[in-house]
Amino acid sequence: MRQTATLTRTTTLALLVFAGACGPDSAPETAPEAPGQDPQAVSLFGEPLFEQVDTGGVIAAVDALLAEAPDDVERVIAAGRERRNFWQYRQAIELYTRAMQLAPGDWRPYRYRGHRYLSLREFDRGVTDLQAAKDRAPLNFDVSYHLGLAHFLSGDFSAAADEYLRCLALADDPAAKAAAGEDFRSCSENGDRPESMVAMTEWAVRALLRAGRTAEANELLASVPLDLTMETNIAYYHNLLFHKGLMSAADLLEGGPDAPYRLETIGFGVATGMLAAGDTAAARPVLEQLYADPWWPGFGRIAAEVELYRMGWRPR
Repeated sequence: MRQTATLTRTTTLALLVFAGACGPDSAPETAPEAPGQDPQAVSLFGEPLFEQVDTGGVIAAVDALLAEAPDDVERVIAAGRERRNFWQYRQAIELYTRAMQLAPGDWRPYRYRGHRYLSLREFDRGVTDLQAAKDRAPLNFDVSYHLGLAHFLSGDFSAAADEYLRCLALADDPAAKAAAGEDFRSCSENGDRPESMVAMTEWAVRALLRAGRTAEANELLASVPLDLTMETNIAYYHNLLFHKGLMSAADLLEGGPDAPYRLETIGFGVATGMLAAGDTAAARPVLEQLYADPWWPGFGRIAAEVELYRMGWRPR
């Protein structure tokens, strides 16, 4: 965990310089950035990271609803969630903090605020919030998924692997199945939905490989079927096939403009395999390409940034 302290300290100092006292989501690709404002955060290399402009009045509309019932936890959370689409994460964090005060036993504000801390490169805070969410909702898929990611970004690969494996093991758990509902995505989805299973399995394999737990990674890979049909998580599935030796790095990285996935997801899976094999020279240009992606809240972009930072790489 020594790496965690170094990364967090560096990020905090950068935030003080760039932002003063200011905390798989996406934003509309056509929305412009708002560089006239203080940045939401900075990268580990000091690059200011800006929110996007809400040109359609979406946030004003949700805030108007909140003003009608400012102590309604559902409306507070909704106002925070809407801000994710415009990368307004510090404003969202304030709202989730307010929701925690209104409903301290509710797992959702901790899960959402923890996720937003990861977006802002404040990994220790993300771990703390997501662990609090797990304490309140240990059977929740999204809590486990993001807590594992928080450990991974902090450099605690073994803790990340353990968390992913814990949730995967609940695929057929009766309590997890009973907990599943429209507003509660349970770890039982790992048994019910291949799309969910491959996403969590691929991050588990990444974590196991980086933790040096190769035998466990291979055992998990052996359980992945070869005939799955994916609609959403094709990148994660193809990454698993790559880790199984059934697809090459070139197959995944040279898909061209018609590839059915974003480079940030497929590329980080490939780079992880290279890093686990000790081939830093091959991984570095892939990570550099991911870091150049302007989609700065993406998990692949953040993870690539962290790996480059650990390598001692610095932008030219």
